[in-house]
Amino acid sequence: MSQSDPPKSIPLRLLTPELSQKLRQHFENVLLDIIQRNRVSRYATESLALHAFRNYTDDPSDNRSAAEVLTERFRNTVPLSYYDAYDPFIRKLFEKPCKQAEVENLLSTGYPSYVTFSSMTTGKSLKYYPRYGLPRTNPQEGSASTRSMFNCLVMHLGTSRTFLVEDETGQLAANVPVCTASAAMLRTLFNMGFDQDQGAMRMKVPPLTSPLAVSFIDNYRSFILMHALFALAERRLETLYTAYGTMLIDLVTFVEEEWDKLLASIETGTLPDFEGTERVRSYLEPHFSANPERAAELRSVESMKGSLGWLTKIWPNFKEYTGIVTGAWSGTLSKVQSYFNSDVSLRSPGYVLSECWPGVTYSGINLYTLAGDDYYEFLQTSAVEISEKETADCLIPVWQVETGKTYEPVLTSKDGLWRYRLGDLISIEGFESANGFPIMSFVERRYPELRMVDATLPAKAILDAIISTTEDTLGRILEFTSYFNSRAKPPTVGYVVELDGDIGPNPSLARTQVLEVLKGQHENIQRNIDMNKMGLPTICIVPHGTFADCRHWRVESTGISLTQVKIPVIVRDETLLEKLLERTVREA
Repeated sequence: MSQSDPPKSIPLRLLTPELSQKLRQHFENVLLDIIQRNRVSRYATESLALHAFRNYTDDPSDNRSAAEVLTERFRNTVPLSYYDAYDPFIRKLFEKPCKQAEVENLLSTGYPSYVTFSSMTTGKSLKYYPRYGLPRTNPQEGSASTRSMFNCLVMHLGTSRTFLVEDETGQLAANVPVCTASAAMLRTLFNMGFDQDQGAMRMKVPPLTSPLAVSFIDNYRSFILMHALFALAERRLETLYTAYGTMLIDLVTFVEEEWDKLLASIETGTLPDFEGTERVRSYLEPHFSANPERAAELRSVESMKGSLGWLTKIWPNFKEYTGIVTGAWSGTLSKVQSYFNSDVSLRSPGYVLSECWPGVTYSGINLYTLAGDDYYEFLQTSAVEISEKETADCLIPVWQVETGKTYEPVLTSKDGLWRYRLGDLISIEGFESANGFPIMSFVERRYPELRMVDATLPAKAILDAIISTTEDTLGRILEFTSYFNSRAKPPTVGYVVELDGDIGPNPSLARTQVLEVLKGQHENIQRNIDMNKMGLPTICIVPHGTFADCRHWRVESTGISLTQVKIPVIVRDETLLEKLLERTVREA
């Protein structure tokens, strides 16, 4: 299986002085532009966090330029920040009525172009991020989909709500839609404004197999199935995109379950009556016609269903799959690989977060070039636990990061975030030879942690323990999550796992082996065991499709985006945990 495109260039291990200066000049200019733009915002003029910045006294004898003095003021006075610092300002958008005087120039100048939101990976509630101006950087730059004429892009374009801003007379001053950052990127790509949904639903963009109306379906299962239907009908499909590998697995699973219905639709030209598609059927029907020859061709490969490389039997011209199959989703990699033959490339969709887009795909599934639209600094860390000693004084500018070291990126954005901790751990892999921009890989989220008495286990340790030990005992894990199992006596780490195939040969050994790995992650684990404060990890096995059903439930119950929905590595939502545990068919 090919896992990467050829790199754009051979990365440099060290920056040359010339490239270092070039990189510094670029990001100093970006920082200056951001400060000058956002220092008039309500956040900058009212936030307690920026009190020292506002009241900083410049040395009148300083002969440096105004730009140099301003950026030094930033470095000397602006602390690290978290979402809580911005939440009171962002909540102004939720007030009814939403008043112009309260939200104009909120975090940056003017009104947000849109508001995006988090995927609730680490918490129970959504975090909202106003975004000013439409995206400029494409995190998938250079992918095969940009060159192909036959792409299946499983993306959602809908908006979840709109903030209506009123002026002092009660007249409408602005509409601020709420949508995912990826939806905003696609709307920009298709020259589609946020007030053009009805017109967009009539469109079919030539490179895409699905009409745009499919991307407005709000039912998770039906959304995926309808994208799959139009892709199945197109024999010449070359690329397929889903945000996460889990969504590709859901797509294949749903297709296998609805195979006969999908082929009957392709044969007759009659759209299936999937739940939640009533609103878009009239827009889809003009783009869907009978194709009995294609239906017959698909039936001819039906006997290979589930075999290695099955999707390349369905689409003989297939070249590239794009989706996240690393980090928390590394368990999906082998399954995703099994769908394709060795000629197909796997590619990351870019390093994309709700609050910013830090990285453009460099090559393969986990290499990114740092984006240059915002200003980044870095906290160096070799430990995965968060230290109270990590302050703004520890920040390293982008032109001083070093190959082989791990860092947490800290963001100052054009959208009004000041030294905002992104909470990720990345590793510097080298530098672009043309411009010196760092090339990085994603390691893990830093914040999801499970506290066991006096031992804190980060998400990566919990992931490594279950993935690395269970293939020869429990079986190959397709998906999993973990939780603090207070039901067990003594309490312990609990796992819920969905297997890829049959249970393994030695399931009774799995718990002991997982514990041995966890012991190596924290010195206090053994002491907790000895003092009877922690027991053997528990492992609950759920049937195939359980995690897909829970993703569907999360979309329906929380309003989270269809393309952002995920089950976190550590579950703290008790309702979600109960839904997983009630499907248990066996305990290891």
